[in-house]
Amino acid sequence: MLRKADEFLSAQSPFWLAAFSLLLVAMVGEIDHLTGYELSFSIFYLIPVGFASWYLGARFGLAICIISAATWLGVDYTSGHQYSNPAIPFWNTGVRLGLFVIIVVLSERLRRALELQESLAQLDGLTGLMNARTFRERCSYLLGLASRNKRPLALGYIDLDGFKGINDKLGHSVGDQVLKAVATALGKRLRRSDVGARLGGDEFSILLPDTDLNGAQKFFTGLHTSLLEVASLNHWPVGFSIGVAVFGAPQPSTDEAIQYADALMYRVKKSGKNTILFEEYDAASRSA
Repeated sequence: MLRKADEFLSAQSPFWLAAFSLLLVAMVGEIDHLTGYELSFSIFYLIPVGFASWYLGARFGLAICIISAATWLGVDYTSGHQYSNPAIPFWNTGVRLGLFVIIVVLSERLRRALELQESLAQLDGLTGLMNARTFRERCSYLLGLASRNKRPLALGYIDLDGFKGINDKLGHSVGDQVLKAVATALGKRLRRSDVGARLGGDEFSILLPDTDLNGAQKFFTGLHTSLLEVASLNHWPVGFSIGVAVFGAPQPSTDEAIQYADALMYRVKKSGKNTILFEEYDAASRSA
């Protein structure tokens, strides 16, 4: 429930979020005024301060800090509260402002930490590409989108030939270098709309939205050449077996799409390795 509320608010216009923050300050100030000086409402000013800093950032959060502190000072003056020294209300306002600022700083740091944690949870720790879980989620969304728009989509499954021998003979540190180099080569060729992932071990996958058979052939042929060049440059005895499935509407399920591309890759493995097999998915024949 809280996560859905957070996602809903995060998707709203900054203008309306700012307006709501100011409304919260006004509401707390009005309640503070109506209840008089005997009841303290200072802590409730943290509500608009925390809201603004969380959804609009530290700068606007600091602005709400000042507005909240000024509102409290105005309410205090209009309440008729008498102090032994006229400087006391300003001192109290400064103390409250300091507390508000601390809340903004802590909120900003917590927000960044959570965003970093969420980002890391979506990525493969070694290569920086998407992990298998995130890739499946993204595939599901893009397959559904392609089906609704009746647009083609290509899915490539890549497996490294001879990778186990590298780990056994050259060590796992070299194996990690190979995987990182492959990820870098993939990243250089991906468009903003494309999705690349390490599915585990030495297996990678790439999803190309709005890509037909001709486009898939151009992309993966160029990618295969680039990967071989990287391997040759580093004297790594490794090849790349790639199965590429091109899907038209209606699209299969995510699991079926990945399994289909995976099966094409294994056909490459069985027929000699280190090449590419392209195939268009025929939903009609599969369901017959």
